[in-house]
Amino acid sequence: MVIPFRIRQIKTQQFAMFPEILTEINEVTIESQFGFGINKNATDVRCTTKISYRQDEKLLLFTEVLCFFSVMEDGSKQILTQGKIDVGFLRYLATIATGTVRGIIHTKTEDTALNPVVLPPINLVEVIKEDFIFSPPKK
Repeated sequence: MVIPFRIRQIKTQQFAMFPEILTEINEVTIESQFGFGINKNATDVRCTTKISYRQDEKLLLFTEVLCFFSVMEDGSKQILTQGKIDVGFLRYLATIATGTVRGIIHTKTEDTALNPVVLPPINLVEVIKEDFIFSPPKK
């Protein structure tokens, strides 16, 4: 079954950048982390995305962005019945969140040395490997 949802809110929780540290000589490494949360009625799912850019172990950029998704009634009933959110759906939400973060980074780094360092595609199959399992509320 397809889980009907919509994007409800985007929140930049943290953002810091240090473009003056960037050198053209050494490679920039990019790390990503994803986390998920759900409210007790399974009507709201959160995807937390953390991205950091480093060069020679020095932090160039860090951001943490929260994307909130409203799940329609049919979808929330399915999620509650299963006691989990399927890994495929998590990857889909993370794909949306990654695109959102890419845009935030691009906008906030405009006119800085970090702007050409674009967040590359992320293989979410390698990053998100398991369902999000939770304990459904007791009736």
